[in-house]
Amino acid sequence: MKHIGMDVHSTTTDACVRNGRGVIVLQRRIRTTQKELINFVTGIEGQKRVVVEEDQMADWVTRMMQPHVEEVIRCQPQYNKLISGSEDKCDKMDARALSELLYLNRIKPVHHPEIKYRILREAVRAYWVASQDLTRAKNRLKGWYLFNGLYESGRSIYSVRNRGKRLKAMQQEGRNTELAELLYEQMDTCRLLKAKHIQMMRKTARPVKDLVKLVTTMPAIGPISGYTLVSLLEDGWRIPNKRKLWRYAGLSLRRYESRDFGMKGSSKSGNRLLKRVVMSAAITI
Repeated sequence: MKHIGMDVHSTTTDACVRNGRGVIVLQRRIRTTQKELINFVTGIEGQKRVVVEEDQMADWVTRMMQPHVEEVIRCQPQYNKLISGSEDKCDKMDARALSELLYLNRIKPVHHPEIKYRILREAVRAYWVASQDLTRAKNRLKGWYLFNGLYESGRSIYSVRNRGKRLKAMQQEGRNTELAELLYEQMDTCRLLKAKHIQMMRKTARPVKDLVKLVTTMPAIGPISGYTLVSLLEDGWRIPNKRKLWRYAGLSLRRYESRDFGMKGSSKSGNRLLKRVVMSAAITI
């Protein structure tokens, strides 16, 4: 069995190959293209498995490599202390460390969702980014009004109804209303994009609509929260027990103790989207 560690970047990939005894037999830098990566892997004789660190390109590399190797593992970077804690760190050494961890079976794999959950997860993440963009646009607009001495609580400042009257009054005072109009235009665009993202989520959630319907029967869980929960937790069986579920949701306790001395506190890790949905539901209840 050959153990291949790949440190993948946008333009180049450093690869290191170890044999069944853990000895490095090949190390090379290749271009990150489908043709060169497949040619490199298929040129290695015998059974082989590949490890890459989880990043934006890991899913593409995994799907491309799977037909040509026995196993492809996407690993959690934060668990690879041999890489992050090393004082001799570069792309070449990172590939060596990945192949060594793979040979020693010390890799923490990342869960691979089915295609229907993966597509929904992409749509959910894009929606939350669009929601944050709209919030930023509203904050910029309210900041402009505050800079010009006008403060209003609530959402009336974002409405279309009195927008023209507000801007006309500010223009008479010699304010830069052209900037305000651009900020309003940016906010309207973000609002329209957010609505389109909601439509895309509904469309991508059709294959799992029964699961979404079941999740939304829980108190304070609406459609958006339901899409988020299903995209991350899938059918509920991917996480084996409650303790690991709390940890994944960022709701577990972190503890540093020795001989009954130390500290306890709330977790700072976990999936942020899942934690936001669960905490929001708890506050609502």
